[in-house]
Amino acid sequence: MSVPSRPVSGVIWLYQFDASGRARSLPIDTPFDLFDPNDGFLWLHLDLVDRLARDWVEKLARLPLAARQTLLATDEHPLLDCDPAMLWGVFVDTIEDPDDDSLRAAPMRFVLGDGFLVTGRRHPVRSAALMRHRLDGGHAVTDGPVGLFELMISQVLRAIAERLRELRNEEDSIEDRVLDDRLHDESKRLAPLRRTAVRLRRQLTAFRGILKHFAEDNADKPSHEGSRAAAERLFRRIEELDQEVLEVQDRARFLQDEIAAKLANTTNRHLYVLSILTAMLMPATLVTGIFGMNTSDLWLEKGGHGTLIAIFIAGSASIGVLYLLRRLGFFD
Repeated sequence: MSVPSRPVSGVIWLYQFDASGRARSLPIDTPFDLFDPNDGFLWLHLDLVDRLARDWVEKLARLPLAARQTLLATDEHPLLDCDPAMLWGVFVDTIEDPDDDSLRAAPMRFVLGDGFLVTGRRHPVRSAALMRHRLDGGHAVTDGPVGLFELMISQVLRAIAERLRELRNEEDSIEDRVLDDRLHDESKRLAPLRRTAVRLRRQLTAFRGILKHFAEDNADKPSHEGSRAAAERLFRRIEELDQEVLEVQDRARFLQDEIAAKLANTTNRHLYVLSILTAMLMPATLVTGIFGMNTSDLWLEKGGHGTLIAIFIAGSASIGVLYLLRRLGFFD
C-alpha cells in the first residue's frame, strides 16, 4: 500500500524552510515529501490524538521502527535515541493554556532527520507554540532541523528563566514583610511558590538526564556531531537554571523557617501575657469564689460595706501577685 504524501488529518501546522533558514507556513492540506524538502527542510507538527495521523505515521516505512513507536506511544518518560541517520525522542514540556498557569506536564514527541523535523503531541505544548510565534515573527533557522529543535528547547528554558524571575520577585516581597514583622498570609504565598519550584526542577532534571546520556553515548559518532554539540549547549544552560531553582528552593525553606519562628515567638508572647493575667486573677477568683458560697457564718455577711471590703481584698491579692511576679523577674 502506498503511503500518502501527507496525513489525511491531524496536521496542526506545516512549515517549509528554504536554504537560508527562512520559514514559510504552508496550508495543512499541502502535499509534501517529508524526505525531499528541496534544499531546505520541513517542520511538521501533528496532533497524535487523531487516529488518521497515527495511521500515517505507522505507515512511514522510511522512519525507523523505534522512531515510529516513540511517536505513537502514550507514556511520558523522557527519551533521546538515534541511529546513524535520524534522531528521535520525548521531552517533558508544559501544557500551553492561557487560562491554566499550573505548569502541568505534557510530553512532546519528535523525530528529526537531515531534511525534516516531525513533532507531535496530545495536548497543546508550550515549546511548539513559542517556536511558531518566533517563526511567524521572521526568525531564521540556519542550522537545519537540529537548530530548530534546539531553539524549541531554548524557548522552554527561556520561559522557565522568566518564571524563576517571577518566583524570586515573590520571595523578595515575602522577605520584606517578614523582616518588617508584617506577617499576614506569607505562609500561604510560599506554598504555591515552593510547588512551582519543585515542578520546574522535575522538568529540568528530565531534560538534563537525557541530554547528558546522549552527549556521552554519541561522543565518537561523527554523524551526530551537530546534535551532540546542541545537546551539550542545552545541558550547560539547564545546569545553570537547575542551580537557580535550587537557590529559590533553599531561600523558600529559609523563609518558611523564619515565618514559623516569628509565629512561634508571637504565640509565646500571647501565652506569656495570658499566663500573667491568669496568675493575677487567680487570687481574685478565689476571693470571689469564697464570698459566693451559700454557707452559714460567712465572713462579712452581716454588717455594712461587706462588698467593698471583698472587692478590696480581691484587688489587693491581685496586686500582691503582680508585685511577687516582678520580684521574681517575670517582667525582665
